[in-house]
Amino acid sequence: MLRPEVIEQLFDLVDETSMIISSELKMNYLHALCESCQNIMNQEVNSSLNEESKEILKSHYATLEGLEFTQEEIRKALQLAILKGLKSERLTNAMMTPDSIAMMLGYLISKFIGDIKQACVADLTVGTANLLTAVLNHLGTEPQMIYGVDVDPDLLKIACTLSDMQEYEIQFYQQSSLKPLLVQPLDLIMGDLPEGHLSKEELDGLALTLVSEGVDYLPYLLIENHLKYLKPGGYGFYVIPNDLFSQSGSQVFHQLLTSEATIQALLQLPMSLFKADEVGKSLFIIQKNGEDVPAVKEVLVAQLPSFSDPHAFNQTLNRIENWIKMNK
Repeated sequence: MLRPEVIEQLFDLVDETSMIISSELKMNYLHALCESCQNIMNQEVNSSLNEESKEILKSHYATLEGLEFTQEEIRKALQLAILKGLKSERLTNAMMTPDSIAMMLGYLISKFIGDIKQACVADLTVGTANLLTAVLNHLGTEPQMIYGVDVDPDLLKIACTLSDMQEYEIQFYQQSSLKPLLVQPLDLIMGDLPEGHLSKEELDGLALTLVSEGVDYLPYLLIENHLKYLKPGGYGFYVIPNDLFSQSGSQVFHQLLTSEATIQALLQLPMSLFKADEVGKSLFIIQKNGEDVPAVKEVLVAQLPSFSDPHAFNQTLNRIENWIKMNK
């Protein structure tokens, strides 16, 4: 069981120390947050601070002595601090995936992937790594290899801090997820796909079939490139916008996708998770084709009820479990 008072205590400490560092070193809150976490992990305070600030920080950090936190309590406390930093920096394009979605993803992954301990896993649009570590915490087992890829160095710095604080060994790479990647063949790719269309300049130099077909919709291009790194039988678990298949180039994308992979499931998330003016999102599961990969009898399509309605939600989970027994 999570302990809300412990999460609040850790958040307050990280928040207060980050604000001290931010003021003293004239850096933004998110960079100061990473600095404060580094102090906690190294058990020493950055030497560039003045003596008064050092002593204040040491007294704050001393309150952690003898305390133990679960990985999920650490993630939730730091999530609050990261959200505060993202808001202050107005980084709306880096908003976090709701925890309820991460829990659902974790549940589905545990049902589809036999032995997660032996799996090679990646989030190739990792952002702050909040979704990735939330899913790992839900699974309760660390995969054999974990990768995180993002083009934004500031978000990757936060991702490294968040994963290190939870003691996950994740290989992070700063690179575009649309280009050749430095990852081993993967059993599982997960991610909340960023939306938007790329400009002509951004498309230049991308060696993707869809680009040559005139497609510029980012989620289509990401999935095409990701398929290159999935093992035969490997899975992609994506959070996608509900209008994914109504974008320009959808027919070309669908042809490419179904030539290389099988669509396993499309589960629409409750609209209560999103703002009134948002399109809404779904969980999209695909499996890369291979010689020994059996075809599914039917695609699992469902509208997930509100997570606050346990009766309706359990009925849907039973339907998902029955589908898995029939197809997996």
